[in-house]
Amino acid sequence: MKIKSKLHLTEKTKYYLYSVIFLAVAAVLLTWFLEYRYYIHDICRAWDFAIGSPLPFFYNVFLMWLMLLFLWAIFEKPGSAAGAMWILIIIISYIHIQKYNSRGFPLSPEDFQLASEASSLSKFVSFASIARMVIAILLVVGLTILFNRMLAKKIHLNYHNPSPSFGKRHYLLTRLIILVISALSFYAATDFVRNNDGSRYEDHFLGAHFTAWNQNRNYSDNGFILGFLYNLQKLDLSEPDKYSEEKISALKEEYENRAATENENRIAADEQNVSVVIVLNESFFDTAVSYNGASFEDYYPHTGGDVTPNLHKLMQENPSGHMYTLDYGGGTANIEFETLTSLTNYWTNTVPYTALLPKSGEIPSIAQTYKKLGYETVAIHPYNGGMYKRNIALANEGFDTFITELEMKHKEKEGQSDYINDDSAYKETIDALKSTDKNQIVGLITMQNHTPYHSWIYEEKDFAVTNDNISEDRKNEIATYYQYLHNSDKYLGEFIEEIDKLDKKVVVLFYGDHSAGLFELTNENDDKTARTLSRMVPYFVHANYDAGFSEKYLPMTTYNILNWKKDPLYYLVDDVCKEEPILTATYIEDRALNSAELLHDYELLTYDILGGKKYWMNK
Repeated sequence: MKIKSKLHLTEKTKYYLYSVIFLAVAAVLLTWFLEYRYYIHDICRAWDFAIGSPLPFFYNVFLMWLMLLFLWAIFEKPGSAAGAMWILIIIISYIHIQKYNSRGFPLSPEDFQLASEASSLSKFVSFASIARMVIAILLVVGLTILFNRMLAKKIHLNYHNPSPSFGKRHYLLTRLIILVISALSFYAATDFVRNNDGSRYEDHFLGAHFTAWNQNRNYSDNGFILGFLYNLQKLDLSEPDKYSEEKISALKEEYENRAATENENRIAADEQNVSVVIVLNESFFDTAVSYNGASFEDYYPHTGGDVTPNLHKLMQENPSGHMYTLDYGGGTANIEFETLTSLTNYWTNTVPYTALLPKSGEIPSIAQTYKKLGYETVAIHPYNGGMYKRNIALANEGFDTFITELEMKHKEKEGQSDYINDDSAYKETIDALKSTDKNQIVGLITMQNHTPYHSWIYEEKDFAVTNDNISEDRKNEIATYYQYLHNSDKYLGEFIEEIDKLDKKVVVLFYGDHSAGLFELTNENDDKTARTLSRMVPYFVHANYDAGFSEKYLPMTTYNILNWKKDPLYYLVDDVCKEEPILTATYIEDRALNSAELLHDYELLTYDILGGKKYWMNK
């Protein structure tokens, strides 16, 4: 006699079993789709990651599955959970693609600190791309509805409990348990990547390598989810070891004594009646820059001659050079923060203007220094004053007047560009200098050269890149960018001419913040020298009077060039510059910092001012 046995599953059991299996399959597909979107629709690279790095890929799948379980507990229907995740991926990957196309870097958690500026940021993207995203979302909504109505029940993904109790009918207790378990599991499974000190980290089980200095590699090697989670530590400003009131007080006393001694041989800026203008020129770059025997134009040769002739003339006539900037393709607010405060973003790893300064209160800055000397402090930015929360950050840095696009009298634009051009920004600066006989410090942050670089912005362009290994679309963008630079250079020459005509003494510190994010041949090059080329930006210091510049001070600050008296903070910064003249993760990479004790003092000071007790500012 044969005994037949058959496993009978209840409809409820089938619902849970098949839902878990369905979400597991959805996790694989959605994770691959996320990687496909991360690689900006490059199917081959998405498959290479899935097949070539199976452990990181399937760990991303596992995390995706936990998130889908969480959404299932919320939406009740597994089809709705998958649809919601699909829509979330479309939105997040859309933001990533826009950022990557303009800056060459993946989306990271700190980017969401700019969520309140969504209306301003939307001007940087095309309406057509937003429309495509909205259409895609509507299609997913429609497919999800059809799936739930026509297919879900056939594959046991819908189950109706006839119980009169609302809680039992909708499985509230079971869903709560799933929600809690999935959330706790996700939290535990990501602890190793979320809690790190921002340095290089290797997980032997996954074969994963995380580095703070190269986020493109992080995301490519480890997957979007793990790469994104690794950067969550940037949202926290952790207290460094040995931080205490005694340590900061001792550090302050040391540099106050040094300032008192060395300032005896220096000149007080206010005694010379000199006004200061600091120009951060948005995306201003020297296309003729060279470094370590390599030239940027070796990679991007072009027709049309010198893109920035006035810059080169001014650099020949004044203390000048090229400096390694923090970022490529963006990050203006971080560079602005370091320039105006002499603090560093190396350890904070965030956007100080949005994450720290709004709650920090008054902090030391060049504006605060001059303010104590009776200077008027003016900031000018021809755009939305709330962008990067500058209206709060600049006030905390000591700027009493902030002139934005709303208050400006000069508002001319370039071709079909949406941005006020440099000519107008410089005229606004000249007006501010002429408005009073008092000494002033004016901080100008321009906007003209900002992305996007649409081919139709200028009807005629004077420059064309001739490297045939670059796509035509990219060549057109670069041609627009070079025209921006050329016109910006023209306005710079005219601005310096107007400065020289003023009756008051004025010193101008001019610098570019970063290049445009258009140069993959250098920025994504395996050779560090090539990568450095796209991060070298020009600067010069010009005075409209005989300031007695000394060439030996060029590696130091404007204070040193002019031999002006300095605050104790700047003597500490001078020491740091001698040991680590380039303090940014993309340059230092994995090596240990020079003069560890001095650099740790600098880290303690940065934390004290931005997130600590501000012992340094105690009188």
